[in-house]
Amino acid sequence: MSSECVPLPELMLEGQLVATLPDRAMPSLVAAVEVMVQEGIRAFSLPVAKADEVTRLVGIFGPRAVFGVHDVGNAEQFAQVVEAGAQFISLSGPDEELVQRSRDAGLPTLVAALTPTEVRQAWSLGISSVVVVPAEVMGSGYPEALVQLAPEATITARGGLGAYSARRWDEAGAVAVWLDEALLGDAFTGGSLASLRERCQTFRAAVDD
Repeated sequence: MSSECVPLPELMLEGQLVATLPDRAMPSLVAAVEVMVQEGIRAFSLPVAKADEVTRLVGIFGPRAVFGVHDVGNAEQFAQVVEAGAQFISLSGPDEELVQRSRDAGLPTLVAALTPTEVRQAWSLGISSVVVVPAEVMGSGYPEALVQLAPEATITARGGLGAYSARRWDEAGAVAVWLDEALLGDAFTGGSLASLRERCQTFRAAVDD
């Protein structure tokens, strides 16, 4: 397999934060995403079950943000994600066939891994980045240790991360941090968008300082 990879979206790298959107009804979807974009979060990932929302979001936000899909695990899901117009894809594991298909489609491709051995294996496939998930289970010292054990890999981190953990991964060299409940709170179920804005500012400060 060729080691040449498709680079991560510039907006993901510039913003350093990825909002991991929930697998549930999202009546406040557009309003919440708008707040996050205004606060400098420019990359968003949806679960496979919500992949059909990508088309709508890309149409609304255009060049202001990028939208991908995470936890893609088989060819059927991959086809669904490509049809939806995803701008990046995160695979649930190191599936060589899906990695090649994603590269052929010109999609930035991330692969989930956790241990140093898994990270090195995933990176060897010629992907855009490894997603360390669930990142929170390995403790606050893991980011620095992992970067030393897999120095060649481009790393992002996902899973239950608060502002302190986001800062640790950023300081260790992760190119982006994926955020879920700690950022989103109840913003997608009618909660306060002003509170969402404050949480965005907290996480922005964590990776910008």
